Amino acid sequence: MSCSFLAHMTDAAAQAVLDSDQSVNDLPAMLAGQWPTAPALEMVLAISSACDAIEGMYQLQGEGAVRVQQAWRVAALVGAQVYAAQKLGQPHDTAADLMAFWNQ
Repeated sequence: MSCSFLAHMTDAAAQAVLDSDQSVNDLPAMLAGQWPTAPALEMVLAISSACDAIEGMYQLQGEGAVRVQQAWRVAALVGAQVYAAQKLGQPHDTAADLMAFWNQ
C-alpha cells in the first residue's frame, strides 16, 4: 500500500463528505471507480481516516455532523461487504472486485 495512494483516496473521501452536493452513500462507488486496483479494505481506511480528520479539524454541527456520521456508517458497511464477499467465496481483494459484488 502506497502512503501517497492512500492519502489521495483519503483526500477525495474528505472532499466528498464535506460537499453537500455529493451523496455520502455514493462514496464507496466513487472511490472504487477512481482506484479500482486498490485493496477493497483500503476504502474503509480512507473513509474512516477522512471522518477522523474532519472531526479533528472542525466542530461540525447540523448537516455536516450528520454527513460525517453517515460516512462512518458507510465505512463500516464496506467492511461488512468485503467480509460477506469473502464468506460467499466471491472475489473481494480489490475495489473492482467489490464493485462487481455490488452489481450482482
